[in-house]
Amino acid sequence: MSVRMAPFALLALGLLLGSCAAPARDATTPGAVAASSAIAAAPSGASPSNAPVTASAEPSAAADPLLAMELVDVRSGEPFTLAELAADGPVIVETMAIWCTTCRAQMHEMTAAHELVDFHSVSIDVEPSEIAEDLTAYAAQEGFDWPFALADASLATHLRERFGTGVLFPPGTPKLLIRADGSVELLPLNELLSADELAALVSG
Repeated sequence: MSVRMAPFALLALGLLLGSCAAPARDATTPGAVAASSAIAAAPSGASPSNAPVTASAEPSAAADPLLAMELVDVRSGEPFTLAELAADGPVIVETMAIWCTTCRAQMHEMTAAHELVDFHSVSIDVEPSEIAEDLTAYAAQEGFDWPFALADASLATHLRERFGTGVLFPPGTPKLLIRADGSVELLPLNELLSADELAALVSG
């Protein structure tokens, strides 16, 4: 080889050696890139996609608003609900007023019915002008020993919208029968039921 060709030979040898070295590989594989991107995109504190998901509990069925309303027994000052009483057995609710003579007669039949069968009675005064003190004295005077409550505007509105205006007319002796399963039935209006009839209703 001539001296003039030496530089070119050295250059070719350098290129050959350089091509033999493996190129440096990117340490990040496509899978790693995808995983990194997913983590970066996830909101802070997010659970991994394979974490178990806890289903939210279904809301319980809404209670009957009438049964859930809190009433106050004017005789004792204690709050109660019709649902609490119904859980223990059937309930007869009579809407009434102190001045109503048919209401008084029906409640005396109710007293006699309690001697025949176990059930709860509730009397709800729907006369807006009557007050707790007078209702308490009335119950004591007549010997009625079950809860007596005053209907506020909210309760009166609910009764009227659900059962009609007749339920707020005391001389019609309006009565609701609440069974242990929570069902509520408006009994026929303008019927003064005997103790035997009342006992048969709550026993049926």
